[in-house]
Amino acid sequence: MYKRILGLSVVLLSGCSTLSSDDDFSDAINEVEKKSTYVSIEAKSINPIENEGVGANAMRNISQLTANYATTSRAVPESYVAVELSYFKASYAYDSVSFNGTETDITAYSPSTESCSEHCTSTQYFTFPIDNKDIELSAKNGLTYDVHATNDTSKLSFTIPAGYFQAVLDEKALQLEHTPSAVQRPVTEVKVESKDSKPVEMSKYWFDEATVAEQEQFTEWAFANRKSISTQLKSDSKSVEMLSYWYEKASTEDRAQILTWLLNK
Repeated sequence: MYKRILGLSVVLLSGCSTLSSDDDFSDAINEVEKKSTYVSIEAKSINPIENEGVGANAMRNISQLTANYATTSRAVPESYVAVELSYFKASYAYDSVSFNGTETDITAYSPSTESCSEHCTSTQYFTFPIDNKDIELSAKNGLTYDVHATNDTSKLSFTIPAGYFQAVLDEKALQLEHTPSAVQRPVTEVKVESKDSKPVEMSKYWFDEATVAEQEQFTEWAFANRKSISTQLKSDSKSVEMLSYWYEKASTEDRAQILTWLLNK
């Protein structure tokens, strides 16, 4: 499973325009971040084409690619696709994705939600990793991915057009052209397995993404709630929101590990 997850809020790309699958993708890039060891290219969200599935139909799918490209020989986070998937409430939930002959577990970046009016709907928020070689392949053929429920009681299938991925490759070429270390020393993506539990791993990641003020806010709150969560950490910041989410998900042992890590920062 990949080590780190980037750039997500509880609502996928809230406030940003969502592309249609029949767009020309001339303006498909949402954001580019230059890190110390890699470039992160975040495409805009897109409504994929829904293919014939098994057992259900999706009410809504919003997908978004974030591609990470190394500029040094150091390890970098894997690229990934984030998905917000809504469907009529059922007795099952989706837990894996398959594409290009490979099946992988999904990772929730926010708890699933439900809403009811005339009918009840469920929405899952998750990511799945995609190798940069698969991004290159998808720029030629598009990407068809299937979302599976346990024991394949239901399967949904979606296709993202090739032009969406080509826009990311075009942006990559532009960015790396102006990154000396990438030109002088070409490198390949390095995948790193984490030994930390998921709450510890994600708390470390979101802490590093936070500003100094946000780090101080979280640290003070985390130590005050080291034994049990007695107060809520409220903030409009994506980083703080995700920090509090993963800290609350952590076990007592996980919290102790997080606090020890904070003390050593």
